[in-house]
Amino acid sequence: MNRARFYANVLAKIGAERSFLLSEEKLRRLTECKNLEEVTSELKDTIYSETIANVSRPYSARKFERAFRENLIKTICKIIRNSPETIRNFLEMYLLRFEIENIKTALRAASVGLPLEEISSRIYLQVEDFLKRKEAFTKAITAVNVRSVVEDLKDTEYAPLLMVGLKRYDETSSIQPFEILLDKMFYQKLGDTFKDLPKNEQKHALFYVSLENDGFNFCTILRAKELGYDPHWIRMAISRHSFKVSEETIEDLIMAENFEESLKIVRQTYYRKFFSRGEKPEEIVSMAEEDFRKAVFMHAKKTRVGDLFNVGAVLSFLIQKEVETRNLTVISLGIEYEWKPDDILTMLLL
Repeated sequence: MNRARFYANVLAKIGAERSFLLSEEKLRRLTECKNLEEVTSELKDTIYSETIANVSRPYSARKFERAFRENLIKTICKIIRNSPETIRNFLEMYLLRFEIENIKTALRAASVGLPLEEISSRIYLQVEDFLKRKEAFTKAITAVNVRSVVEDLKDTEYAPLLMVGLKRYDETSSIQPFEILLDKMFYQKLGDTFKDLPKNEQKHALFYVSLENDGFNFCTILRAKELGYDPHWIRMAISRHSFKVSEETIEDLIMAENFEESLKIVRQTYYRKFFSRGEKPEEIVSMAEEDFRKAVFMHAKKTRVGDLFNVGAVLSFLIQKEVETRNLTVISLGIEYEWKPDDILTMLLL
C-alpha cells in the first residue's frame, strides 16, 4: 500500500506523458516529409509543437535536435520531481548525461576558441538549473581556455577528475583524456547510484544498468585493443563496476594480446549475442552498441505490463522518451540530407 502511495504522483505524470508519445504510424509519416518545413507542420498536433515553433529559420536538423532534446530534459525533470525520494538520485543519472555533455562542450569550445554564441547553442542550461549548478556552468562556457573551464568547475563533484585531465592536457594538448575520464565517471556513478537503491528496487533496474555499464566496458575495451592501447590506459577508461560478467573476465579482456583474443573472450560471456554481427573490428563494436540500445528499448516496452509501483516503470517511460528523441533527430537529419524514407526507417528504433 505504501509503494502505491509513494508512486502515485509519478505514475500519474507518466500516464499523462505517455499519451504524448508518437505512434509508429506518426514516425513513418514523418520519414516521408519532403523537407523540414513539412516536419514542422506534421508535428503541430504533438507535444513538440511549442518547442518546434521556437526554432528559428533557416531550419536545420541540428536546431531540431536541440528542440527535441530540450523537450526530453523538461520531461525528465518533471518525472524526477514527482518520483519517490528513494530513487531520485538514481534517476538524476538521466540528467547527468547532459551535464557531462555540457562539460565536454565547454572544454572543446575553450580548446579551439569557439565564439560564445556558438557555445551557447550547444549547452543545455536547463539541466544546470535543475541540478543547481547553473552559476558555475555559465562561467565555464565563457572561459577563455581549458584551464579556466577547470577552474570554474572547481566547486563541483567533477573537480578531482578535471584536475587529472588538465595535467594530461598540459602534456598532450588533447582534450581526449577529459572525455575518457568523464565517460568513466558517468558509468561509475551509474553503478554507485544503483547500489544505493533499496534492494527491492534494484531488481527492477538491474537489466538497464547491467547492459549500460557492461556494454560500455566491453565496447571500450575492444576499441582500445584495436587501437593498441596498453592495459593501464584501459583500466583508466572503464567503469570499476561489472554486473553480468566477473571481474576476472574483465581482467582477462584487459590483458588479452589483441582485438581478436579479446573478442574470443567476449563471445564466451552472457553478452556473446551482442557481438555476433559484423566482420571488421569497428563494425563489430558499432553493431554491438546498436544491439545494446535495442535490447534496452525492447525491455522498456515490455515493462509497461505488470507491477508498476517500482523504479522499473519510471525507467521504462524515460527510455522510451529518450528513444523517441533519438528517432526524431534521425528523421530530421535524414530529411535534411534527402535520404529515402525506407533508409531512414532502417535507422529507427521502433
